[in-house]
Amino acid sequence: MNTLRYRKRSAVEATLLTIVMMCVREWEEVLPDDCEVLVTVSQRGRCRITVKLSIRYGAPVLAVCRELQQQIAEEIAAMTPYVAEAIDVTVKRLVMP
Repeated sequence: MNTLRYRKRSAVEATLLTIVMMCVREWEEVLPDDCEVLVTVSQRGRCRITVKLSIRYGAPVLAVCRELQQQIAEEIAAMTPYVAEAIDVTVKRLVMP
């Protein structure tokens, strides 16, 4: 029998997750309902963000991912005292329009 143990998300993690999803929702090329976000926070004021998402077929994938990374980093820096040391964006699939 497998046992899964979930811990409650901290206020910092919830805030960072909200910021990431605000950024994702601004992109019409990205399907926000098929997005997974993992937030890892360190004690030294740093965080790591992993975003797995689906992009509409025909969108400039590399450009969207790079600009989304930059936007997330800038928003985290502007809205929190945290610095994003890594933002990994993975495209799970391309979706036909």
